[in-house]
Amino acid sequence: MKFQKLVCLLSLLALLSPLANAQLPLGSAEVYDFGGLKKNAVVFLRETMADVNNLRTLENRISFSAELAGLMWFHDEKEARSLYVTAFGNFKELLMQYDQQANALGEPAEGEEMPYGRGMFTDVSDRTVINKRFQTAMHVRQQIAMSLAEHDAELAFTFYSDSAGAVSNPEFRRKMEERDEYFEAQLLTQVAKSDAAKAAQLAAKSVSAGLNYQHLDLLQKIYDKDPEKGAEFAASMLSKIKSDKLEADKFYIAGSFLSLAGASYEGSKTEGGKKAMLSPSDLRDLADALAQGIMANDTEYGNGLQYIGDIEKYSPSRARQVRAKFKDLAGPGGTYGMNTNVSYRYSNSANNASNRVRANMNTNAGAEDRARSEKEFSENVEKLAKKELPKSEREKIVAHARRILLQTPGKDKKIAGLSALAAQVSRVGDKELAADIMKEANALVNPQPKNYQDFLLTWMLASGYAEAEPEKAFPLLEDTILRVNDTLSAFIKVGEFIDVAGEMIDDGEVQVGAFSGNMIRGLTSELGMADNTLRLLAKADFNKTKNLTSRFDRSEVRILAKMMILRAVLGEEKQKKDKSAAVSVDK
Repeated sequence: MKFQKLVCLLSLLALLSPLANAQLPLGSAEVYDFGGLKKNAVVFLRETMADVNNLRTLENRISFSAELAGLMWFHDEKEARSLYVTAFGNFKELLMQYDQQANALGEPAEGEEMPYGRGMFTDVSDRTVINKRFQTAMHVRQQIAMSLAEHDAELAFTFYSDSAGAVSNPEFRRKMEERDEYFEAQLLTQVAKSDAAKAAQLAAKSVSAGLNYQHLDLLQKIYDKDPEKGAEFAASMLSKIKSDKLEADKFYIAGSFLSLAGASYEGSKTEGGKKAMLSPSDLRDLADALAQGIMANDTEYGNGLQYIGDIEKYSPSRARQVRAKFKDLAGPGGTYGMNTNVSYRYSNSANNASNRVRANMNTNAGAEDRARSEKEFSENVEKLAKKELPKSEREKIVAHARRILLQTPGKDKKIAGLSALAAQVSRVGDKELAADIMKEANALVNPQPKNYQDFLLTWMLASGYAEAEPEKAFPLLEDTILRVNDTLSAFIKVGEFIDVAGEMIDDGEVQVGAFSGNMIRGLTSELGMADNTLRLLAKADFNKTKNLTSRFDRSEVRILAKMMILRAVLGEEKQKKDKSAAVSVDK
């Protein structure tokens, strides 16, 4: 199972690398006015919708349609909501179809093996196929929710919760509940970014099903946005801990919660401090609950005694009780909860760590030298931004920066640095010098790439050309896409050969929803490093940029590539707002 997913995932990532790894040259911060470019992008988006409708599998059509709806949101919110409603309806029908098929099979016969973890030797029965497809549908459900959460997190949470109602099969419901316990917290974190009050309200319901570690991150997000609502959510978490018996697997959550809430209380006492997550009496109650859980736990490992310091801070009497119970496990240095062998291993690890520190002193010194070189290089790049510099002075700065790059290990760093130089020089109008710098970068790249590293370096070079000489970036990207198609088609063939149950590849299509719901989100959103370069290429020649996607052999990969370009263009304004918001928060 893991190997199958790895093969398919690497294949798709590699197929899209010509675009995904086309990073913006360092130091570029120029803002472009695209004018009518976004109009062209919307036309391109509608063309891509037609491509999605021609995909063979419903799961892929739903996954891609939801992401296209998210991209449409950047242009027309009303139409985007309509597209999401259609995706919701199609997904609900798909879920009900699988649910009915599973119910028709009845309960598994006595001794019938569950269809998991058997790799190539999986019994491809009807039950196996339905179970596998249901798992893929669950990934699609997550992908739809995350796509919508970027724009309307509350609606995304509503969709995710309501869609569970379409399932009646007991085994399917159990799997959904296991998955939802952790994923709901991720969605609520998105809600918290825009509406802390609503997030706190929904989070309180989520906690009633049980605490998990993601609730800690959610608490911090709500508290940062609105301390009052953060305190309300903290009270809900405390109530859950007090009402349930604290098992050993929850010690980390309770201990981390105590530390987090304690830090907020200390911060509240400073001048201008925010309201604390928990009051002193609540902190004592939390410390008591954690101490009681530790005392009731009889396991030797993972006993929670690492939290004894925080417990003692808020409930000294409970800390004494814990110490009294575990005094026989206390070593000569007062280390609790470790037997002699464990203490020896920790001591030995400490000695090894000390030796590593001494051994790394020279390495650290080398790192400091590299840091100084990088700083000096950056300063040189900044100087080049001054248009009033005489050509002779500019050439002198470039020559010095080149010498620094010669001493920098790694071709990737050299290419990135040279690209940054060329970009800055190009901006001030010295195209001849920029071309000369890119020639040096070009010499570092294998003109006939054979392995993955060769392709990465080639695509980095194309990124450098995107700003300095975009007319050279297009043929370079076209060539690398054509070269890699045959090799990566073989990867897909291997994946199809292994994937006997048709989980990863169905009806000849790679099922993007099978990759934990993150494939589309990762390649079109999280790999935002490609956005600036794609905008540069689109500004230089939009038709050539979109035509790059037609060089991919597989339809599902072509659509992913198109979505990356669409996000780069249509999502530009949102990225500017996000950066402005981040700056405001930092201030």
